[in-house]
Amino acid sequence: MIATRTHGGPRLQVDDRADLCSIELRRITDRIDDLLVEGTLADFDLATLLTQVPAPVTALNLDASRVLFHQQAAVVIVEAEATILAVRTAATAYRQAEQGISETFGGLLDFFGYTAGRAFALSLPVLIPVGIAVAATVYATVTLLDVTGLDTVIDQHFGIDLGQSAATVKEDFITLVFENSDATGAVIEHVLPGFVLGFMGLPPALLDTDADHALWPHDSGSMTAWVLTGASMFGLLLPSEVEVWRAAGITPADTRPPQDIEELYIREAARHRGVDSGQVRIEEIESPDGSIRYIVYIPATTDWSPEPGPNTTDLTTNVQGMAGHDTVMREMVRQAITDAGIGSEAEVMLVGYSQGGITAGSLAADPEFLADVNVTALLAVGAPISDFAIDDDIEVLSIEHEQDLVPDLDGNENPGTDTWSTVTVDYDPQALRRAPNLAGMSDAELDAKFASAGAAHSSAAYTASIALMVRAGHPDLRRFTARNSGFFSGELKDTKDYQGRRRRH
Repeated sequence: MIATRTHGGPRLQVDDRADLCSIELRRITDRIDDLLVEGTLADFDLATLLTQVPAPVTALNLDASRVLFHQQAAVVIVEAEATILAVRTAATAYRQAEQGISETFGGLLDFFGYTAGRAFALSLPVLIPVGIAVAATVYATVTLLDVTGLDTVIDQHFGIDLGQSAATVKEDFITLVFENSDATGAVIEHVLPGFVLGFMGLPPALLDTDADHALWPHDSGSMTAWVLTGASMFGLLLPSEVEVWRAAGITPADTRPPQDIEELYIREAARHRGVDSGQVRIEEIESPDGSIRYIVYIPATTDWSPEPGPNTTDLTTNVQGMAGHDTVMREMVRQAITDAGIGSEAEVMLVGYSQGGITAGSLAADPEFLADVNVTALLAVGAPISDFAIDDDIEVLSIEHEQDLVPDLDGNENPGTDTWSTVTVDYDPQALRRAPNLAGMSDAELDAKFASAGAAHSSAAYTASIALMVRAGHPDLRRFTARNSGFFSGELKDTKDYQGRRRRH
C-alpha cells in the first residue's frame, strides 16, 4: 500500500495514553481506599471483637497484622498517588513542550520575515535603481536576441534553448515549492506576514496575536484579507450575488449510493471536470429503515482568472473562501439545499475537493448554516480547511498528498480530534500507475499525467491514491465509511444538479 500517516481521529496520542493511564490508576486507588475503609469498619464489628476474648494471644497477633497491613496499604496508596501525579505531569509537560516548540519555531520564522522586510525597506533606495538597471539590461538582451535571431544561433551551435531553459527554471521552482509544501505553508503563515509588517515599519509585537482580524498581517488568514483589499482596488476578486437554477447533470445520475470513499470521490471529481463552471449535485438516499440522508457534492476550481466573471468556481471564490468570507459557491449550496427540500432533521454529508473542500469546511463551521442543515459528515480532499472551526459533532475525513501545496496554503495542520482525521498520502507517481482508474493508459499517457509540478493536486492523482487505499483496506477510510454507513447503503431515490452564475452589478 502507498505510504500514509494519520493525524487525529480515535487513535490515541502519547499524552492521551498517559492521561488514560492516570485515570485508570485513579480508579484502582479509589477502589483500594473503599476496601480499606470497609476493612477498618469490620475490625470494630462486635461479633469479631467477642471472638478475640477466649484467645488473647491470637487476638494480639491479629491486631499486629492489621496494623502492618494498614501501614503497607498506606505506603502503596502514597506511591500510587505519586505515580498518578507524575503521569499527569508528564502528559502536561509533553503538551506544553510540543506547543512550545511550535510557538518557538513560529516565532523564529516571524522574526526572520520581519527582519527581511525591514532590510528590504531600508535597502529600497539602492535596490530600485539596481533593479531597474538589471531589468532594462535583461529586456534589451532578450529583445536583441529575438530580433537578430541570435537565440536560434545559440541553440544550433551550443545546444542551449533559451526559451526552454527559462521554462525549465520555472518548472523546477514550482516543483520545489510543491515538494516542500510544509515549508511553503510555514512561509505563508509566518515569514510572509512578518515581511509585510517589517516592510511597513510596524512594531514586531503585532505578529504575536491570535486575534481574528485583518487590521494588520499576522497569519495566513489576515494576509489573504489584505490580498483581497488590495485586489479590490483594481476591480479584482470582488464579491457578487449569484443566480442558481436546476440544471442537467454534467454526468448521468447514478443508480445506487456510493459503495465506498473511492466511488464517493469519483462522483465529486466529476462535478467540475471538463466544464467552465462546476455544479452542485445532491443525492437523496433512503436507508432500509426508511430514514432519508443526502450527499451534497461541491465542485472545485475551473477558472483561475482574478477578474470576476459569470463563473462561480473561479479564483475569486477561492480567495474569498480562504479569507472566511461568504462566497457565491456557499450561496449556491444553500439555495440548492433549500430547493431540494432537505429538512433540518435529515442527515447531510458534504463532499468537496480543493475549492469544494474549502466551501464545505466553511459551511460546516457556520452556525447559521448548521442551524438549518444537519451536517453529520464531511469529506475534504486536497483542501486547506484547518482555519475553519468545524463543529465537533461532524465526522470529518481530510485526505491530502504530502507534496500537494494547496492543503498547506492556510499554513496550519488540521486539528487532531476524535471526530477529525487527516490522512496524509506520500504522492508516488510510480505507485499510482497501478491504480485501477489508470488501467489501460500507455506509459506516455501516464508520464504526461504526472509530469507537471502540480500533479500532486490533480483530481486524477487523488482518485488513484484513494483507490489504492480503499483496495488495501486503509483503516481510516474503512472507519469513516462504517461510522457513516447510512450514506453508503440503501436506495438512491433522487439526484438533483444545480448550476450558478454571478450577477454583474
